[in-house]
Amino acid sequence: MARGGDDGFALVEAVVAFAILAVALGVAMATVSQSARVLARAGDMDVASRVLDMLAASEIPAIDGEGTLTGRTDEDAAWRIAAEPVRDGHARPLFALTVTVWPRGETGPGYIYHGFASGTER
Repeated sequence: MARGGDDGFALVEAVVAFAILAVALGVAMATVSQSARVLARAGDMDVASRVLDMLAASEIPAIDGEGTLTGRTDEDAAWRIAAEPVRDGHARPLFALTVTVWPRGETGPGYIYHGFASGTER
């Protein structure tokens, strides 16, 4: 004669199964969320790289003094170049550049790059 409670799952087994499923879904959702953030950041860095390439290849006026240049691209990215003279006494002045690029406009995260440029002869 079979006992009545041996067929199917007990309530405790069902609760444990749901708890395991909830943990697995939580891990999966965290992984997907992290992947989406990494993908968005990679896209922002790609836009920033293209803006830097555009700035390097463009006809930006010759740097001849301390100052700031700003602009926007067709992709709505914003950029700013700040130049500060490096006092080294050579005939051709040297400027320290700080280039800031905002891939999503000035409201999004910005990327800062540093470099040097020579100015016109004194």
